[in-house]
Amino acid sequence: MNLFLFEIILFILSVFFTGLITAAEIALSSFGQNKIDELKDRGESIWQKFQIVYQNPEPYYGTIHLLSLTFLISSVIFGFLLCAKLINPGIVQPKVGFYDDPVRLIISFALTIISIASALTIFSYLIPKAIGFKYSDLLGRLFVVMLIPASRLFVLPAKLLNSLSDFLLLPFKEKTNFAQAKPSEDEILDIIADGVKSGAIDEQEEKIIQNIIEFNDLKAGEVMVPRTEMISIDVNESDENLLRNIILTGHTLIPVYEDSIDNIIGILHSKDVLKMLLESGTITSLRNLIRPAYFIPETKLISEILTEMQQRGERLAIVSDEYGGTEGVITIEDILEEIVGKIKSDAITEQKEYYKFPDNKYFVLGSMQIADFNEVFNLTLPESDEYNTIAGFIAERSGKILSPNETVEFEGVKFELIKKIRQKMVQFKIYSDNNDFREKS
Repeated sequence: MNLFLFEIILFILSVFFTGLITAAEIALSSFGQNKIDELKDRGESIWQKFQIVYQNPEPYYGTIHLLSLTFLISSVIFGFLLCAKLINPGIVQPKVGFYDDPVRLIISFALTIISIASALTIFSYLIPKAIGFKYSDLLGRLFVVMLIPASRLFVLPAKLLNSLSDFLLLPFKEKTNFAQAKPSEDEILDIIADGVKSGAIDEQEEKIIQNIIEFNDLKAGEVMVPRTEMISIDVNESDENLLRNIILTGHTLIPVYEDSIDNIIGILHSKDVLKMLLESGTITSLRNLIRPAYFIPETKLISEILTEMQQRGERLAIVSDEYGGTEGVITIEDILEEIVGKIKSDAITEQKEYYKFPDNKYFVLGSMQIADFNEVFNLTLPESDEYNTIAGFIAERSGKILSPNETVEFEGVKFELIKKIRQKMVQFKIYSDNNDFREKS
């Protein structure tokens, strides 16, 4: 066998093994913990080998990279020799026209480099990468069996190279390792975006994944329903107002306070109220129905809150500020909506904007739009650019923010403020003395 043929064989083998290791590394990296657990559940003994590599990847990926670099360098050397002989012998035999034609020499060098780079890119990277992804299961199984014993030969060289790299990186306070780096959040989002473009992931799935990634950074204060919008009741509330709150809001769990919303004393479950009404016909003692409240700081991560709520069996938490005041309320549904988006369920009653009691009195939310009010009732309130809601109309007409039980009259109809949170007028009782205020027929 002449030297030229020998160099061809060595070049082909070097390129082949470089590509094989590239494909094998891609295949091996596809076996994460979930896939390993699936192998274990199916009773395949090979899961143990994958588990060994997954738990301690450093020596095994060190072996992969050292082998890959060895064959890559070998490919470059033999590729250079072959191309040089074919394109311009003067490159490897300086006496043969080496100085005679420098332009030809430069062109020969360029063609040699382009030829080697093209061959290695195609046969050692692009094709092996595609094969590695397509046959990841088969290649991963074959390679992991050979990798574990082979790694014993490369443990010492890998450690020496790592130690040398760490020493050189001392000024930068960094360390190196052969194991694959964990992808950053931005890299994961880029991968997801590519998946959407290719059709492998739809836009809804992309949104959920983005929400999950951002989920860990969210705090209670960013997700909660603020105190100005939360529904709560005074422990000394009348039976009428208590039932009104339950019916108007449709909420199952309602915070209960004493004197001030900053003094939450517990949580009322609507089913406890209904049970007492069925058994005794009246609400004898609201305090006896109150369950302990679960308090959290507004700076607490919602990922931690979700875990705690699952462990404690809680569905609602009171968000407190650093001084112990009430900032808002957060529910399991609020947290889950940060992941999957708005949840709409027949089991969850939408908050009603008004409710009629048997005495022809109506309880209306201050946030009800003037236009909606005029469509529902036989009283036409004036519309204005200065306000859009019932609360805005009352504030404009009275020139102030009402206190609870204060009344404003318009065309014989009385608007009595029932509930106020800070400076927000939340609920009104609306009625007329002659009972002619009613809904449109």
